Amino acid sequence: MRSKWLLGWYLLLAMLCLEVAAYGVAGGALEWYRSLVARQFNAAVSAGQEVDKVPYADMINRIARREGVSARLVASVIQAESSFQPEVLSPTGAAGLMQILPSTWEEVNSRIRVCVNRHSGECSQECYFNPEMNISIGTDYLSQMVKRYHGNTFLALAAYTAGPGTVDRCKGAPFDAATEEYVSRVMANWYHFAAEPLPDSSIMVRWCDHARRVLGWIMVGNFCLTVWATRRMRRRSRSWRWR
Repeated sequence: MRSKWLLGWYLLLAMLCLEVAAYGVAGGALEWYRSLVARQFNAAVSAGQEVDKVPYADMINRIARREGVSARLVASVIQAESSFQPEVLSPTGAAGLMQILPSTWEEVNSRIRVCVNRHSGECSQECYFNPEMNISIGTDYLSQMVKRYHGNTFLALAAYTAGPGTVDRCKGAPFDAATEEYVSRVMANWYHFAAEPLPDSSIMVRWCDHARRVLGWIMVGNFCLTVWATRRMRRRSRSWRWR
C-alpha cells in the first residue's frame, strides 16, 4: 500500500512539473502572438485608409487627413467608444462620439482652439456633443498618442483609453484586462470596416490565453492535491522517511 501511495505522489509531482512547463510555454506563445498581432495591425493601419459607409464619414475623412491618422482607425475608435451616438455621456464624465474627458478636452482645445465661448472662454457641454468638435478633439489626441509611441497604433490605442501614464508604467505591455479588451475591440472594428477577416494571429491569442487560464486552474488543483497527499503520507508514516 505504501509503495502505491509513493508512486501516486511521484506521479502527481511529475504532472505538476509538466503543467508548470506547459503554463510557461503557453504564456510565451501568448506574448509572441500578441506582438505579432500588434505588428500586423500597425502595418495595416499605416496605409491611412478612408471610410465611406459610416455616419459622419466625410467629416471623419477630412479631420483624419488633417491630423495625419487613418480615418478607418478614427471610425473604429468612435464605434468602440459610442457606437456613433453623439450625445453619450459615461459615468466618468467622458462625452460625445469619441468619449473625451473634460481634462483631455481642455488640454487639446487650449492648443487647437476648436471651441471658444465668447463669455467664459470655456467650452460648454454642448460643445462636447457637437460631432465635428468632438471628432476634432479626439482625433488630435489620438494623433498625439500615435506620435508619442512612434507610430505604434497598438500602444496609442491603449494610451487613448487608459492614459499614456499607464502605458509608460507598463512599459508597453501587458495591459489590464479592460485595456486589452478595448484595444481588441477597436482592432476588430477596423477589420470589419475593411471588410477583412481577423488575422489568424488574433485567433491564436485568444486560444493561447484560454489555454493558459485552463492550465493555471489545473495547476492550482494539482498543487492542492499534491499537498494533501504529502500531508496524508507524512501523517501515516509519522515522519518524512516515506520519501
